[in-house]
Parts: sequence; structure tokens; C-alpha cells
Amino acid sequence: MTGTESTLLWIYAAIVAVWPIRFVVLKVILGRQRFLDAQAPRYTAADPPSVTAILPAKDEETYLSGCLASVRAQTYPNLQILVVDDRSQDRTGVIAREHAEADPRVRVLTIQELPPGWTGKTHALFRAVAEAQGDWLWFLDADTLHAPESLSILMEYGRTEGAAMVSLLPELRCETFWEKVVQPLGGIVLMQSFPLHTVHRDDSPLAFANGQYILIRRDAYDAAGGHEAVKDRFVEDIALADRVKRKGYRIRVALIRGIVTCRMYASLGQLVRGWSRILFDALDRRAIRLVWRLLDVLGFCQVGHVAVIASLVLLAIGQDRRFAEILLGLGLVHHALMYLVFRQIYRTSVPGSRHTAWFPVGNAIIDVILFRAIRMCLTGRVSWRDTQYGPSKAAPGRPEAVASRSDG
Repeated sequence: MTGTESTLLWIYAAIVAVWPIRFVVLKVILGRQRFLDAQAPRYTAADPPSVTAILPAKDEETYLSGCLASVRAQTYPNLQILVVDDRSQDRTGVIAREHAEADPRVRVLTIQELPPGWTGKTHALFRAVAEAQGDWLWFLDADTLHAPESLSILMEYGRTEGAAMVSLLPELRCETFWEKVVQPLGGIVLMQSFPLHTVHRDDSPLAFANGQYILIRRDAYDAAGGHEAVKDRFVEDIALADRVKRKGYRIRVALIRGIVTCRMYASLGQLVRGWSRILFDALDRRAIRLVWRLLDVLGFCQVGHVAVIASLVLLAIGQDRRFAEILLGLGLVHHALMYLVFRQIYRTSVPGSRHTAWFPVGNAIIDVILFRAIRMCLTGRVSWRDTQYGPSKAAPGRPEAVASRSDG
């Protein structure tokens, strides 16, 4: 074995040695996190504040009825529900109006146009807030489902934590192979940049919220400038949370079990497009931050796949046998350690997941997602929800809705 081969093995051994540390750190972090479930305390104050649920919906005929039914079934009193039919071309508006006819708490706001300089969701939320009467605003996505006690539990969690903004990470409803393999990895790439133990520190500037479920006190929302202040963002939730925290308000993000679920994307194409958009904007549209995330995946995960394949090839052709045997041994240990870490990640995102062994495939899809997000940083162009956004002439690097086309 040559000196170069020996050096390569030591470098690879150092990479492998990172994984036991990651496993311990992940176990400690998850062990310290509080999970809210169906047995968590409910809000029981005698005079509960009013809440306005705001549900933006663009071509959401598949999920809207189920979501609205679960919101209408909430046990929390004093609830108003606003549905924003945002330029939908399917039965979204019809479904929303059917629920409004069945429940006087439900109102439907219809939007026909998207003004320049806005992203679709931020404009829909901005328009709805102007109609909202609640002391608290509850922003939620149409692909979420809610246990009857979820709002009461999250309101109580916010009260006990003294938080003006409360969000959560829902359990993922994954029905296809690609969802089960890719979704947990997309989530961990995002949360590496927004660790909750840091977000929850009042002395840390780091802020995070998940737009699938946000409860925010109206005064905190107004002080932060509302959605008009983040109108050009594709992940307006994180941008709004940043402004709320900078104003001195406390933010909390809960991990939950059995009270809220979400199905983000139903196909591989939607997964790639959706996570590319999320990571592009969540990491401040800075290519260098995305490159570091990509190098992490390549350097600490996929180098293990290369090591195993290379060692098997060397053994097959009978060259560098000792080097190949040690490399293979390290590669197998590397994969075993990665499996232990990814099992924790998969089962936290999708309880009972049996797809951990497919993480190498998921890693490859994450590569594609990160490459697309980096390209978005370089071009300033994003396609989402039938709308193509490009850099504004007035503000280079900021998106403007420039055209509409089918993009799924």
C-alpha cells in the first residue's frame, strides 16, 4: 500500500468518525425536544382570544375539503375561517363556497390577479389579513389535516411559553415511494440551518417558522410589517419570523405527534421543484450557502457510496488488495453509521417509516434539488404554482411575476 493510499484511508476514516458524533448529537437534540400530542394541555382560559384561520388555496381541489372539514371541527371557540381562492382554475372556489354555505364561520375571498413584486402566497395572505377580525391569526396550508384539539393545544403551548408566534413541524403524510424517501432528507437539510434549540433562544437572532401552521398575535404581526414586508419571498414564513423576532417577540416551534399532518408533494417532480424553491429562499438566495449544503451531502454521505463501489472494483480486478479490503471495511462501517442516523431522521418525520435503507437514493435526489436551487440563485428565476417569477428590473435579484404557464 502506497503512502498516497494510506493518506486517503486516514482522510476517509476521519469522515467516517464524524457519524458517531452526529448520531449522539441527534439523539441528544431529539431527547431535549418537547413533542406535543393529543394528551397535551388544552387552552382553558375563561375568555379565549378570537382566532382567524387563513387558508390560501390555489388549485387545491384535492386537499381543500378535508383540510376545511378538520378546521371546522376544532374544539377551540371563537374561530373565524377565511379561505382565499387565489386564481384557481379547478374546483377550489366551488369547494370553499360549499363549506361557507354549511358553516357561517367560513368566508371565501376570491383573487383574480397577482400584482407585480408579490409572490402568490404572500399576496393571498396579505389580502386575507385585511379581512381578519381575530386577535390571533392562524395561517395554514390546504394540504394539512388537524385533530379537533390541535388549535387549542397550540394556543395553550404559546400561552405557557409566552410566545407571540407559534409554529410546528407536522408529521408528513407520504403515500408514494419518492415522498417516503426524499421528504425526510429535504427537511433535515433545511433544519440544519435552523436548529430549534437555537431558534428558541431569546438571545439568538436566528428565527424560523413553518408556514404550514403558524399562530401569531395580531399586534406582533403588525409590528413586523405583516406580509407586505416579505411580499417577494417564496418562504415567507421564515422571513416573517425573522422580522417578528427582531422586534423582540418570542417565537416557538413545536414538534408534534398525532395532531397535525401534511402532504406537501405527491410526485417526484413536485418534490424536486418544491424543495428547490424552499431551499433557494430559506438560505437567503445565496449560492455559497447552498454549495456548503451540497458539499456536506457529497463529502459526508456519497463519498461512502463511492468508497464501497471503488473497493469492490479493485477486489474484482485483483489490484491493491490490502487497500481495497480496508476501504471496503471503512465503507461498510460508514453505511452502518449513516443508517443509524438516517433512521432517527426518517422516523421523526414519518413515524414508522420503513424506507431508511433507501437513503442513498434520497441523497442523489437532494443533489439534484440543491443544484436546481443554486441555479435559481444564479438566474433569479423560479417557477411555482403555474407562475413563473423572474428578477425585477427595479430590484435585481428580487422576483416579479412575469408570466403564467403550467408547471405543476
